[in-house]
Amino acid sequence: MPKNEPDYTRPFRHKERGWIFLNGNVRHEDDLIQMFRRHILKPNHTNPSINKSRKVLLITAAFDRTMEHRDRHLIALFERLNIDAQWHHDLPHNIQNLSVYTMFSDFQEKEPWLYRRYTEKQDQIKTVKRDYHYKVFGYVKHFNELRKYLENCYPGLSLFDFFYSSKITDNPNFFLINFTRSKAEKHLKLLKKLHGSASDMARCEEIRRIIDHLVYLDDEIFSLCFEIERYFLQKSGVAQSQLYQEQRADLQNRIVKSASIFIFGGRVFVLVNRLRFYQLATYFESALAQGTNIYGISAGSICQTYRFSLSFDRANSAGYVFAADFGLGLIKGMRIFPHANDINYIAHATQDELTFFVLRHREKVAIGLREMSVLLCEVYRDPVDQKLYKRFSSVGEHPVMVFGERGERVDLHYLDEIFMEGSKFYSGIVQVARRRDVLELEKRWRHDRRLKRVQSYLENDLKTDPESDHIVHSDNPDNTIP
Repeated sequence: MPKNEPDYTRPFRHKERGWIFLNGNVRHEDDLIQMFRRHILKPNHTNPSINKSRKVLLITAAFDRTMEHRDRHLIALFERLNIDAQWHHDLPHNIQNLSVYTMFSDFQEKEPWLYRRYTEKQDQIKTVKRDYHYKVFGYVKHFNELRKYLENCYPGLSLFDFFYSSKITDNPNFFLINFTRSKAEKHLKLLKKLHGSASDMARCEEIRRIIDHLVYLDDEIFSLCFEIERYFLQKSGVAQSQLYQEQRADLQNRIVKSASIFIFGGRVFVLVNRLRFYQLATYFESALAQGTNIYGISAGSICQTYRFSLSFDRANSAGYVFAADFGLGLIKGMRIFPHANDINYIAHATQDELTFFVLRHREKVAIGLREMSVLLCEVYRDPVDQKLYKRFSSVGEHPVMVFGERGERVDLHYLDEIFMEGSKFYSGIVQVARRRDVLELEKRWRHDRRLKRVQSYLENDLKTDPESDHIVHSDNPDNTIP
């Protein structure tokens, strides 16, 4: 880190709550641990005893069935960092497993009638998702047919042009961002030709309606799953079970008394189902509020978002996704896609395929994470104005990928940022910024604040002493302020 950078511009400073680290898919867990060993050993929790113990909580419920407690190799990694596991009767108490999958299996055995209601709820969710998959496949197939037809008729135009042509007709410059003059002229001719064909404009409108309807179906399936889950938790009687209450209290104790929480990868739907069954989101929020740091890997990153969908490759159906579902909601406003280098649809996508991918998730930031990519999500209190801000920055060895609806893919390198709602420089639209741009914005922001302070001081001074001949030196205005 350059020495001339002001302290308040650096990540990991002025911590107001726990940090969230979202990783794509490290090949070896030790890679992530070593990358952030300094923060694991000095967690900066509000509770001094937790800081001293550096307690680690492992969440391995996404592992294959019966493998939740095959975690001795993970415990050994933290022991090599000189974190005392505090073994007692062959069980570690300071490097502990949440054991949520095991608890759920115990609940299944001891509360068979309540578990039956749970399986009935799951069967309902599976049914609506099957219906969703059937509908989506047909719409995507029709969409691809229309897109290919228009591409053949108008080579040089993109899906972005077709999608917005029926909506934006009075601002041709909207389609020409970053175009050279010669390219812009050719593009405008093609757009004029497209707008002159009523049948092709109808096809563009159909493309727009299909994508809008796919977004509607995503919203619908998300709401259905959410309401089914909410109804189950309210009406099933599970929450009144003494065993359930005891298990939740145990899980709460493990979560809120940890300095670092590691949520590992595997089967994301199994992971979120177990965490949602015990309504653990509120406990994770409490832990974050006290300064607990959460590290997510693959499924462990996905489950921390409010809403997610899984993208995968399928013949003749580019952009096909699993039904939208909901996680813990610790992070909002983004869709996380780990294994970005392993998904052909993302890694080798054409411009139009990426545009479709982003339009399916518009109003959210689509983020791709690679093996050593890490997105840091933090809340800090700025020492200059004492306000709370959110910061989303790339802090891993591999870049974080951000996708745009024009089919662009931007790599965010170390300390590059995403300006989202809650960020200091968020202006109403999501933007990405290089580190040098962030520092320049900080410099201007600080300069503007100085000028406002000087102006305020002068106005107050003139009110109290109209005869004052006080002089302000513009090159160093702070020197004029007592």
